[in-house]
Amino acid sequence: MDIDVVLLTKNSAAQPTVFRTCLDALYREIPVNRLIAVDAHSEDGTREILMEYPRVEFHLVRGNRAVARQYGVERVETEWFLFLDDDVILCRGWWRKAEKHLEPDVGLLWGWDVIANPHSRNRMRVMYYLRKVSEYELMKRNFRHRGGTHDTLVRREAVTDMEIPRDLHVFEDWYIKRHVEEKGYRAVCPEEVYCYHHLTPRFTLENFTLIARLQRKYGLQSGFRTVSNLALAPAKALAILLLSRDPKAASDQFKMYALNFAGRFIVEKEARRIKAGKEDTDFRGRMLF
Repeated sequence: MDIDVVLLTKNSAAQPTVFRTCLDALYREIPVNRLIAVDAHSEDGTREILMEYPRVEFHLVRGNRAVARQYGVERVETEWFLFLDDDVILCRGWWRKAEKHLEPDVGLLWGWDVIANPHSRNRMRVMYYLRKVSEYELMKRNFRHRGGTHDTLVRREAVTDMEIPRDLHVFEDWYIKRHVEEKGYRAVCPEEVYCYHHLTPRFTLENFTLIARLQRKYGLQSGFRTVSNLALAPAKALAILLLSRDPKAASDQFKMYALNFAGRFIVEKEARRIKAGKEDTDFRGRMLF
């Protein structure tokens, strides 16, 4: 069975070693039919690196991840296709291990991610310890709630009628998983199928405000949960510092919850202002009659 691969890129050559290793592992592990690279107008050597590999189709697309993934989905031709992120490295035997799980009622298979960034890994390792679960179990739990597209096989038949909402710059993975399950298929996450994820988190208020806006709109996280996370942030950050001796990991954990709260505060304030404006308009309309 040959597999079309949808790879989203944007200045991926900024991490040339990770990017090349990602592509080397892809061609080593997957029977690639075509590599459909959906590029957000990179300004570095991303295209040049990609064109060193066989059967690459390079597409320039303006838009967020929802737009890019939808574009890729509409161009796949094989029975199964693979979403691959440009900062993941497939484990040895990835396809051989995954193929045996592609049963008739399975529509999506996610290879869970082993965090490779050292600071992010220290944060996650402490979470495994505090929650007394394995690394795999925690990632699987996250997948059930959120989905994932780092290294994800999707049955084309399950998404031919899918239209990813264009505002899902993040959480498009949640939408894809939900769509597949609503079509009557299972989404699976086998323990032996995984990747090494060299993620680079962006801790900015702009980014977390966008996340908070989508969490509120699509019911992905309540305001209460956001406040609870902030309340627990100092204790979690201290635990990370004591157990990992990694100040950046501790700082990042606190920053993540604090920025998510700040973003949610901004979003709720916007919502109240819009609601007040609408009520005022309705009141004035009633006064006219």
